[in-house]
Amino acid sequence: MSRAASVDEERPVETLSLRKRFAPATLWPRLQDWLTARKHSTIGFSVLRVLFGVSMLIVLVPSYADRHYLWGAGAWWVDPEADRRGWWEPLRLLFPKDNALVFDLSFHVLLALAVLFVVGFQTRWVTPVLLVFWVGLSTNSTLLGNGGDTLMRIVLFFVVFADLSRHLSVDAWIRRRRGIRPSHRAGRMPTWVPTWLGIWTHNTVLILCVFQILLAYLVSSLLKFQGEEWLNGTAIYYALSIEQFHVLPALSQLAWQSAPVVALATWAALWVQMLFPVLILWKPTRYAAVLVITGMHLSIAILLGLWPFSLAMIALDLLLVRDGSWNRLGARLGALRRGLLSPAT
Repeated sequence: MSRAASVDEERPVETLSLRKRFAPATLWPRLQDWLTARKHSTIGFSVLRVLFGVSMLIVLVPSYADRHYLWGAGAWWVDPEADRRGWWEPLRLLFPKDNALVFDLSFHVLLALAVLFVVGFQTRWVTPVLLVFWVGLSTNSTLLGNGGDTLMRIVLFFVVFADLSRHLSVDAWIRRRRGIRPSHRAGRMPTWVPTWLGIWTHNTVLILCVFQILLAYLVSSLLKFQGEEWLNGTAIYYALSIEQFHVLPALSQLAWQSAPVVALATWAALWVQMLFPVLILWKPTRYAAVLVITGMHLSIAILLGLWPFSLAMIALDLLLVRDGSWNRLGARLGALRRGLLSPAT
């Protein structure tokens, strides 16, 4: 037996299988199979639909009484900035500032669309219409938004072509009542569209959404490295000290009492965002990174009151959790619930 053969026999099986898995001869067929065999992250997209819709309602419902001052006739002074942004003019006709009746009609239609989006009713048709109305409202007051709103508009355009109603939706409930088994085309593509095309568009949208979140974290971390406060571990302290964001002042003051905790939280936010594109390549580190960064966004929502931004970011992060992991989590929670409810023996 040659020396090379003996070395191969001694090499761990995992190493050999890993090399075979990423061999150029098998990589392209595996990629084609991943793109066209079945839809991925269907539960994640359903969660994204719910969280995006809730984010919109958090913006619209509390602002209902002040809607004319924020987006209507009282927001004429924002028009020079809106014109500079170069919005497509027909989008701005949905919410006219010189016609309160049409504005109110469009605003209530948008509210209804957001509710339908959350519950997942007729999602295939509601999603593109919701996109048009949401962007139309955004054009009226460009100074009210932030990076999260921009990311939401981009992703909302992408997910027009994704399956958002496979789970947690009225559409899924109706399909079950009618005895329609879930399929790769269920609820999204007309019957005349080839099955592989519907799967391909869904999985391509997943790739685009993950790219957007990776780009957001990478750019954010690079900008953080330019600030001295992030490098010396005091950035979160200064963020929690801004009085305008004191939703729960006592909790904010409690959070910055421990200097080591503040420093660790600052550095964790910096490095997890910076290394996020690398951490998601391996399943254990991917789930650890998603857990840490989800906790970071929940802290931003609770301590700073930025719920729409945080929920949108969490929704995108959860796309990285596979359907199998969601199902296993659901099974474990179900077993735990049954164990708690079962009578003691």
